[in-house]
Amino acid sequence: MDALILEQEALKLPPLARLRLADLLYSSLEVAADEEWKRKAAEECESRWEAYKRGDIGSTVWTDFLDRIEAKYPRP
Repeated sequence: MDALILEQEALKLPPLARLRLADLLYSSLEVAADEEWKRKAAEECESRWEAYKRGDIGSTVWTDFLDRIEAKYPRP
């Protein structure tokens, strides 16, 4: 079915049905985005681990990292 026809038909639905449809569509995007994010995060972790093992990068003490983040993004 054509996307324009689907849109027109969806707009004819009662408000609650449109809300349910919107939630379903939004949720389907979240799942796809979440999976893509997980894949990219795993790739980044693996890349950094390999760089650390080669000696290309060092490690950071967690509290030092946290201090830098809190300085950059102060709490309101």
